[in-house]
Amino acid sequence: MVQKILIAAIDKDGGIGKDGYMPWHYPADLKLFMNLTMGHTIVMGRKTFDGMFDRQKAPLKGRQNIVVTSQAEKYRSRFTPEQSLSHLNFTTDLNCGDIELEADAKIFYCGGANIYQQVIQRLDLDIIYLSRLDESYDCDTFFPQNPQSSDGEFEPYIPPYLTQSFSDKMSGSKPFTFQIYTPKPLIIY
Repeated sequence: MVQKILIAAIDKDGGIGKDGYMPWHYPADLKLFMNLTMGHTIVMGRKTFDGMFDRQKAPLKGRQNIVVTSQAEKYRSRFTPEQSLSHLNFTTDLNCGDIELEADAKIFYCGGANIYQQVIQRLDLDIIYLSRLDESYDCDTFFPQNPQSSDGEFEPYIPPYLTQSFSDKMSGSKPFTFQIYTPKPLIIY
């Protein structure tokens, strides 16, 4: 069974990016992202991919990279067959149904805002990995907000069928909180 996982890092205000890229550098979070996603499939939107590609940070090595874009065929033609041969694919399907995946694949949805919004609204996620940074970074792109947040603080939207199953303050030169959300445990009477 394919496992669908959303992975994100958000600043204090729910920001995920500025000018097409992350405006922060948290080595411990980058290492966590790499450890979780290595050897698996990552899915991102075209704007996120372009922001990384322009900075020579994409495609990410050791992972199958899938770019979701409404113009997959046109976009694919920008890359040589060597670039897109085995580690870079393009699709219009958020579920990646047109791309051959292993039966027990893990798909990590890693941004941007439009992808996160669609994934939360349209897919049944198995896990959300969320790194919450303690600072604000003047972002121009944001994670979906819980519409019922009322105290002025940003609260990310987590689908109601998921609940926080883990939270830990990660130490280092730039500490952050790492949270995991999974389906609510079944209560058997």
